[in-house]
Amino acid sequence: MSTFILGSTGLVGAQIVKYAESSPVISSILTITRRTPGFAESSKKVTALEDSNTDKWPEIIKSNKPTDAFISAFGTTRAKAGSAEKFKTIDHGVNFSNAKAAKENGTKVYVLVSSIGANANSNFLYMKTKGELEDDVIALGFDHTVILRPGILLGQREGAHGFGNDFAATIGGWAKHTFLQRWMHSIDVSDVGKVAVDFAAKGIKGELKEKVTIVEGGDLIKLANDLQ
Repeated sequence: MSTFILGSTGLVGAQIVKYAESSPVISSILTITRRTPGFAESSKKVTALEDSNTDKWPEIIKSNKPTDAFISAFGTTRAKAGSAEKFKTIDHGVNFSNAKAAKENGTKVYVLVSSIGANANSNFLYMKTKGELEDDVIALGFDHTVILRPGILLGQREGAHGFGNDFAATIGGWAKHTFLQRWMHSIDVSDVGKVAVDFAAKGIKGELKEKVTIVEGGDLIKLANDLQ
């Protein structure tokens, strides 16, 4: 069975690649990135496509054989994007156009790493954009759509992601394994990757009953612990 991973070089995406490589259910992995990823030569399962122009990615996806599952952990922050408009173009635009291409190409299972608090009616740009993306990919009508809403992501970041994001990650790390975690839902990126791959594998095997599954922060932590 096969899966496509979008955002494979990111904080969560790299963990998704790691667990997909070790999954006995997934025999081949397809990725697309702006630059050649470090895992491209060392992995026997991964076929790494490369194009610096993200506008071309949907057509590249449709020119390849459809994968059984599609997992997206692609995203950015407003600080890294440089403006609200650029953030929406990347976080919603690139994600949705590639999800649409995957659906049109015949992919049946779609897994999206979103965010706790995602809501299309939110007054906050980040949550609103995430919520709009969720609504739009659900409307595409995959056989199974799984949306993961992790809380604060814990992992080794490269560079700055904006004061708010960096500060939240620091506080989230302190709160892990304390009573505060139940409210902050801080979670290791490796755990998010593990659960994302598990859902993709279950979808491929026909073990998902619901057409749409949304996993909130606390439940995501429980599922990750169950997979230990």
